[in-house]
Amino acid sequence: MVGSAHAVGEIIAFAERVRMRRQRENQRCHARCCEIISDSVRAARAALITAPPHELPVWISRVRKLEEVEAWVMGGIA
Repeated sequence: MVGSAHAVGEIIAFAERVRMRRQRENQRCHARCCEIISDSVRAARAALITAPPHELPVWISRVRKLEEVEAWVMGGIA
């Protein structure tokens, strides 16, 4: 019975290590996604400044949508 309890403890410890590793990987992935989205917002804002007048409505819409995604991803309210 003692060996069985030890095996269960090892399984629980292993499961916890796997859970923690996945959590760290998810956090890194989320941080990278946030970085990409923020870079996209900055690029769209820069493009809006230099956009031809007839393209302004498209770029304004694009910037707003990207800002909404950024707010959502960062946990804010869009």
